[in-house]
Amino acid sequence: MATTPYPIYDADQHYYEAADSFTRYLEPEYEYAFRWVGDKQNGRTHLLVGDRLFKMIPNPTFDPVGKPGVLAAYFRGENTEGKDVKKMMGKMEPIRPEYRDRALRTATLDAQGVASAFLLPTLALGIEQLISDDPAALYALLHALNRWIDDDWGFARDNAIIAPPVLSLVDPALAENELQWVIERGTKAVIFRPAPIGGRGAPRSPGDPVYDRFWSMVEEAELAVAFHSADSGYAGDVERWGERTQFGSNSDAPLAEVLSAHLERPIVETLAAFISHGVLDRHPRLKLVTVELGSGWVPDFLRRLRSSYAKAPHLFRSDPVERFHQQVWVTPFQEDGIAALLDHMRVDRVLFGSDWPHPEGNAEPAEFFDDITDLSEPQQHKIMAENLQELLVLS
Repeated sequence: MATTPYPIYDADQHYYEAADSFTRYLEPEYEYAFRWVGDKQNGRTHLLVGDRLFKMIPNPTFDPVGKPGVLAAYFRGENTEGKDVKKMMGKMEPIRPEYRDRALRTATLDAQGVASAFLLPTLALGIEQLISDDPAALYALLHALNRWIDDDWGFARDNAIIAPPVLSLVDPALAENELQWVIERGTKAVIFRPAPIGGRGAPRSPGDPVYDRFWSMVEEAELAVAFHSADSGYAGDVERWGERTQFGSNSDAPLAEVLSAHLERPIVETLAAFISHGVLDRHPRLKLVTVELGSGWVPDFLRRLRSSYAKAPHLFRSDPVERFHQQVWVTPFQEDGIAALLDHMRVDRVLFGSDWPHPEGNAEPAEFFDDITDLSEPQQHKIMAENLQELLVLS
C-alpha cells in the first residue's frame, strides 16, 4: 500500500494490449492488416502490420515483459557503467494480470494511492507509421482497437480509469466518423502520435483547413487532445546522416539520442504547427496535452516562439507564447527538474505521470513525490492531483 498525503491523479499509466486487441472486432476484409506470425526457428511470435514487420517493441506479445521502473537509472543519466538498455533491463518477468484486467488494475490503483489514471496504449503507438499508406486498413484497425479499449477498459466508464481512444488524421472524413463514434460513447480525451499527418498524398499540418471541422467537434465536446511518444516517422531524418535507428532503440544510436529524434523533435514540431498554423487561434478552447514526451524542450520552444513573434508579429493572429500557456499541458519526466520547469510554465499546466508499469517510469507512482520536494505543498498538490482532475473534469 502506497503512502500518499492525498489521492493522486496519474496522467501516464499504460495497459499492455491483449493478443486480440486489434482483431476481436476487425472486419474480415482487413485481416491482412494485423497478423501474428510464429517463428519456427526461435519459437518467438512476430507481428506483421500490413506487409511490414513491427519492430518498435522486441516482444509485442508482452510476455515476458520488463519490470516497472527498472530503467529509471538509465533515463536519469546514471548509467555509469555504460550498459546497453537490454542489460539494464535485467531479467524479464511474466506479464502481471493487472496489466490486462480492469478489476485487478482498479484494485492496484487503490493500493498505489491513485484516485484516477489516464490509461494509455503501448503496442498501438507503433501502428500508424506502418500502415498510413493504406487509410482504409488503418481506420479499420483503429476502430477495432477502440472498440476493444471501450470493452476491456472503458473510455470513461468511471473516474478511476480514463482510457482514451486512439485516432489518426490521415483521412479527414474517416477521422470525423471515428471521432463522432467515440464522443457518443462518452470519451473525455483522444490520443494521437506527435507527427506530420501522412498518408498517400503530401504530408499535412494539423492546421490545414481540411481539419477545422474535426477540431471544432473536439472543442465542442470539450475533449483533451493527448500526444504520446510514438513512432512518429523520424527515423529517416537520422538515417540521412548515416545512422540507423527506430523508435524504442536509441541506446545504440547516439545521434538519435542527441537530436531526441523520437521524443523532443516530434512534439516541438507538432506544437509549433498547431500554434503557427492557427489551430489554437481558431479553436481557443482546444486543450493539448503532452504525455511521456518530457519537458526539457519547453524553455527553448518558448524562446523560439517569443523570438519569432518579436520579429514577425504579422505572421501570428495572437501572441504564440500566451497561446501555449493557455492551451498546452505538459507531463514532465521524473528526471526533468520540475522546479526549473516552473520558471517557464504555469504550475496549473503541469501534470504528474508515472508511466507505470513501463520499465522507464516509476516503480511505484508515488515515488514522483521524491522529485518535487523542493516545491511548495500547494504546487505539489496541483501537479499530483488538481491539474488532471480539472483537465478531465473528474469529481
